[in-house]
Amino acid sequence: MRMRPVVLIAAALAVPLGFHAANQPFTLVISSEAKSFKTGSAVEVKLSMTNNSDRAIDTSAAISDLMGVDPNFLFDVRDAAGKLVSKRVYEHPELATGHAILNRIIKPGKSLEETPDLSRLYDMSRPGEYDVQASRRASENEKDGVVKSNRIRITVTP
Repeated sequence: MRMRPVVLIAAALAVPLGFHAANQPFTLVISSEAKSFKTGSAVEVKLSMTNNSDRAIDTSAAISDLMGVDPNFLFDVRDAAGKLVSKRVYEHPELATGHAILNRIIKPGKSLEETPDLSRLYDMSRPGEYDVQASRRASENEKDGVVKSNRIRITVTP
């Protein structure tokens, strides 16, 4: 008798997880032509978002000139030991200027490419290897979860 509720709960949890993974509206791919960067230089990666759905996706954003990165993309940056790399702290970010990118639409089957500088977001001033993954919310509905990219490894040298 007790076995049935456990099975039903497990089945109910498995369906939403499989549903979201199989029906992601877009994919994210992160790459870098340069696998090695000098300490203090820009650590630019290529981020590609491809619309897999049958609807246009609005990727409009307000970009801070301090960071220069679309805030809808989140990055997981870890050192060689797997520890999260600390985010850069800017003095008085409320005084920063910025710009809006309006009506940036990705049509079905098309892609958007950006080249964010991760060193503007994270403290990558120490030489070493860093693992990077990007993510973005699947939609405005939190229940849809997030879409994650592949992971890449980059090296910062002295």
